Amino acid sequence: MKQANSKFLTTMSTYTQILILGTALMGCASEVKKKGPSLSAVTPVTLSADAEPAKEIALQESMMNRATMAQIDVLAPGHFNEAKRYMDKANSDNQRGSSGTELLASISSSRAHLNKAEEEAALVQAKVEEVTHARGQALAAGAINFPDKLHALDATLKSYTGINKGDVTPAQKTALQDQYLALELSTIKAVKLNKSKEMLDQARTKGAATVVPKAFQQAVSRYNIAEKLIETDRHNNDKIDASVETAFVASTRVMNLMISEQNSRTQTPEQRAETLEARENALSDSDKALNAANAGSLNKDQALTAQGEALALSQGANQEHERKESDEKIVRDAAAKFDSSEADVYRQDGLLIIRLKSMNFASGRSDLPSESLAVLNKVKEVMKDVGPGKVTVQGHTDSSGAANTNQTLSQTRAQSVAKYFQVDSLFGDSQFDSIGYGYSKPLASNKTKEGRAQNRRVDIVIKTAQQ
Repeated sequence: MKQANSKFLTTMSTYTQILILGTALMGCASEVKKKGPSLSAVTPVTLSADAEPAKEIALQESMMNRATMAQIDVLAPGHFNEAKRYMDKANSDNQRGSSGTELLASISSSRAHLNKAEEEAALVQAKVEEVTHARGQALAAGAINFPDKLHALDATLKSYTGINKGDVTPAQKTALQDQYLALELSTIKAVKLNKSKEMLDQARTKGAATVVPKAFQQAVSRYNIAEKLIETDRHNNDKIDASVETAFVASTRVMNLMISEQNSRTQTPEQRAETLEARENALSDSDKALNAANAGSLNKDQALTAQGEALALSQGANQEHERKESDEKIVRDAAAKFDSSEADVYRQDGLLIIRLKSMNFASGRSDLPSESLAVLNKVKEVMKDVGPGKVTVQGHTDSSGAANTNQTLSQTRAQSVAKYFQVDSLFGDSQFDSIGYGYSKPLASNKTKEGRAQNRRVDIVIKTAQQ
């Protein structure tokens, strides 16, 4: 977000850079500010005077694609659509051979709207997070191949998002989430089973239920088993794919039998005998294929048992899935609070680790530097969000100096940080510990200046109250 904001023209000193793009860029800026009343005004992003139009177009296309993958097109549709409109204009002008100044003007406006869309998306994401997660699953399943259904749901989602939209009710979110999940399920079925379904429908139309009833019923049974497995455990591809393959082989066998039967109707007795012989050979090959598929799948009884187990375990599996997603969200939200120069955030053995890289203690001192308080306050914000049960502050030094001196120094520095958190009344029920490791746990070689700087760090290890 900070990087995006830094791209906007905020001071008079940047005004002279706009002139580099010429009057076309200024005219475009005026057009953007006048755009519909529902959109906030934006100022085109300043591009370098020596920017190459072709490279800037390619970069903007890449940024637009990443934004679509992040679902910004539905979270902030107004500014995203404006970004796309200017992007389309740049591509059209490029094909017509327009001037570089004109192309850069369109790109700068597109980038400004995309930056604004990213800002707005970040503000509204939380209120529809469950919905966008379900939409992401539907897209991953291939819902883009069913545009009518997808666009209808997206239209509803867009009516809930955008910076000027009202709050969405829990009932509305739940309903739309369920619809996206239903689209995901129907998409998985279509992708996995459509070939088998088409063959069975065609065979049914040709009278397979009467002509080859045993083979037809077997194929229908295999299809139903595969479909039920998808419905009960849609993300278990190992089970699903094996069962889908069995259904496909069985459906293919029915079609081969029907073709053979139809061909035999107009044959002479000798030809029919030859056909029967070929049919027997084909049936033998088909049975071998079906048995091979069965060997890697489940028979009917096993499938029914597996379905019962899947139903019994589904609640626990869903809870585990939700827990993992919650853990990932905690790490993402925490990491978003820090610049890369301030801290790294990750999860290890179920614990949230915040590795502070910018404490900058004075040499040989353990009192907190005033410039470090800002990043420590960000750590407090994270702890307020996750509800810490136990926090361990770990101090580390480089290898400069004696081992016992570094051990003591790392311990006192860790204690200083722990006390800073402990005095906050919001963490009254939390347990705070501190430990110093000296230079016993380096991250990099102490032989280089960069490595020593990396080793001088403070790690905040957080175990949530829920854990």
